[in-house]
Amino acid sequence: IIPMSCEFEQELFNIEDKEGQKAYIQECEDAVKAMGLTGPGFAVKSVVPRLIRSGRTALCLQSFYTAGPKEVRAWTIMKGTLAPQAAGVIHTDFERGFIKAEVANFDDFKALHEGQNSMAKVKEAGKYRQEGKTYVMAEGDIVVFMHNTTTAKKK
Repeated sequence: IIPMSCEFEQELFNIEDKEGQKAYIQECEDAVKAMGLTGPGFAVKSVVPRLIRSGRTALCLQSFYTAGPKEVRAWTIMKGTLAPQAAGVIHTDFERGFIKAEVANFDDFKALHEGQNSMAKVKEAGKYRQEGKTYVMAEGDIVVFMHNTTTAKKK
């Protein structure tokens, strides 16, 4: 059960600028305090992020990331998905010609990258690894898939 106020969420959504949203939240916090309601159960904030996390958990979904010089992208897969099937989410040829996955965890990257957009520090720390066809993808993996696709599908 996630208690929420649809009226509050709609009002917050209708305010387009961040400063206006902060002012509205402050106004609501002041109203809650004026009623004498205090404590962690009376925090005024949107429950939409919590709702999204709960929905993803209930549906057994997780994300992995791919990164290149032009874009970083999150891909959604079911928990328990193997590396070749995760590669297939990007393109079916990646699954068919899967060789290996080079993997680093997002939390490791965040802790070690020191503002650089490279995996060098993660590799130096020994947190960058190669995984095969039996690797079960984990939440927050940053992956480079190695594949080799022949011209025609084998019959």
